[in-house]
Amino acid sequence: MTRSRGKGSRWVAGVAALALAVVACGSDDTSSPSTRTGSNASLENAVVVVANSPDTLTTRGDQRVMVALLGDGPSQFLGGADVPATFQFESEDSSIVDEVQGTWLTATGATLGLYVTHYTFDTPGIWAIRLKGGDDQSLATVNVTDDSAVPEVGDPAPPSQTMTAAGADDLATISTDPDPDPAFYQLSVADAINSGKPTVIAFATPAFCQTALCGPTMDIVKDALAQRTDVQVVHVEPYDIAKAKAGDLVPIDAMTEWNLATEPWVFVVGADGKVAASFEGILGEDELVKAVDAVTGAA
Repeated sequence: MTRSRGKGSRWVAGVAALALAVVACGSDDTSSPSTRTGSNASLENAVVVVANSPDTLTTRGDQRVMVALLGDGPSQFLGGADVPATFQFESEDSSIVDEVQGTWLTATGATLGLYVTHYTFDTPGIWAIRLKGGDDQSLATVNVTDDSAVPEVGDPAPPSQTMTAAGADDLATISTDPDPDPAFYQLSVADAINSGKPTVIAFATPAFCQTALCGPTMDIVKDALAQRTDVQVVHVEPYDIAKAKAGDLVPIDAMTEWNLATEPWVFVVGADGKVAASFEGILGEDELVKAVDAVTGAA
């Protein structure tokens, strides 16, 4: 990370508010998003959009920042693993200008991708985020707060009473995963976090996902933890399934208790019942494994 004093910048107000709309290529969208990579995927003149939910970036330690790059159309994502990107973070008064390397992550093959990095914001307020090499239009702004409504690292995990296989006729009534792992439905969130064992909690709905990322997220969770016996997993459907099938997306109580307005979210909770890591939207299998290793002592 390099730190220097900035000289000011132009602000693009309201760009961050577009983040969820950019990422939301849901099932009702008949057009297919595309990702342009390689030499034709220049970062210059791209529109940078922060894909984190509004007001989830705080001054409380390490923050996972996600950025989408838009091209000529609303469904055209730019970038790729072969297009390196450096994040530039600038505080509202321009007294802080930092550069951090980004990592490319994809969730559905080449159809959608984001750049992800980690950063610790020193002060609350409006921060500019751009990718190095772009012009003044290739930036976004975010509001950094002192605290987040969503549980952060170090916070107690809310002891939500969620559905389990024991109270269901079959898994299809509590999960829309087309290939559910029965082990993910043995415990409620409350039971899991009070068990004294490390837990991964995945809020995701493959059938009714508004970001097209829930199915891939569940696949990543299953693949990453398939052989792990040192961590328990709880899958939570964010919406009432019966009402969702009727066209009404009604969040379950756990979504309200965790203050989650989007999906998917994946939380790693330590044996002490406190949040040890959280991932919104796209996550990499290596990211999840690293976080689980840290709470299980396997690192």
